Amino acid sequence: INTASGPPIGSRYLLYIVGSQSIVLSSSAMCFRLLTSRFERIRSPAPEWARAEHWTPEQQAQELKRRIGIRIGVMFGAEIKFSPRPTDVIVATPPKCGTTWVAHICNQLRMRGCEPDFDAIEDVVPHLEVLGESVETLIQPAAPRIFATHKAHGLVPRGGKIIVCFRDPIDVIYSAILFLDSQMLLKGRVAMPLLCMSVIDKWKVFYPSLLYWWEHRNDEDALLLFFDDLKEDHSGSVRRIAKFIGVDCSEEEIGRVVHTTTHAEMVRHYSRFDNHNFVRALSNIIGDVPQSEVVGRIRKGGGKSGEGGEFLPQEFKQEIIKLWQEFVETKLGFKDMNEMRLAWKKEKLDKKV
Repeated sequence: INTASGPPIGSRYLLYIVGSQSIVLSSSAMCFRLLTSRFERIRSPAPEWARAEHWTPEQQAQELKRRIGIRIGVMFGAEIKFSPRPTDVIVATPPKCGTTWVAHICNQLRMRGCEPDFDAIEDVVPHLEVLGESVETLIQPAAPRIFATHKAHGLVPRGGKIIVCFRDPIDVIYSAILFLDSQMLLKGRVAMPLLCMSVIDKWKVFYPSLLYWWEHRNDEDALLLFFDDLKEDHSGSVRRIAKFIGVDCSEEEIGRVVHTTTHAEMVRHYSRFDNHNFVRALSNIIGDVPQSEVVGRIRKGGGKSGEGGEFLPQEFKQEIIKLWQEFVETKLGFKDMNEMRLAWKKEKLDKKV
């Protein structure tokens, strides 16, 4: 790598500076090393029965709490010490709301829609929580620099350009259940009611973020998106993101970006979005073996709107609706996410944004 000009377009390598030494590592190796380091700091010894094929109800509650604690410690526990450059892009989206999709769109825009050439999406769009103090030592494949975070609004560093995306919470919870059962190596050993209620409870912290970003939806340094808008108008959403992050693409390049960021195309390169670095690091720490194919950030057969309403039991949907009413409807008057989304859509049309 020529450090004066930066890595070549499409490079899968990053420069890691340690003191006065410069060490070139494959970006995936870097990500795995950083994740393993984070896991080691919060090591939580697994009980002997944790690798058994079945768990008692008491064991289910104990092991679910332990593994969620590990995940939260790795992905949410680190303080982000980072002062963004004005051109930096931070995809600050709650879990299962389109983080990977938006991050991939941003990366493809700066790469002008070329065929993706990375082992894992976090190689080119790293999570700030995992990088820690290594943020400034990484050279990204092209400008602008892009980062991702799941931090709530008050913990997202300001100074760059922030993209947030929200999704119907019933779909979020359904997607999260499938994702976490696989990613945390639970493998169906935790009963659905226990897992579902745990996910619903943990996701409550993001309702205040939704209220905050709604209030700040017209900020010049923020772009508010909704998952269903990405679905309904993929091409238009790509153009909006390109304009916001300051990437000028030709029509041909926009077409390539749209193509390479469709759900079908991302599933075709499934291993790039399956979070295998995280699963491998977790497996090493807890001593459990993952399934032959994990449920990734982009789920095969997923990416649809309304799935949660179709598959989640009514009792859990009612719990989610109650939380929406408590946090959102009582304050903003929107009866659901779709009503909020359509209001924002109309507001932009009225302003011709």
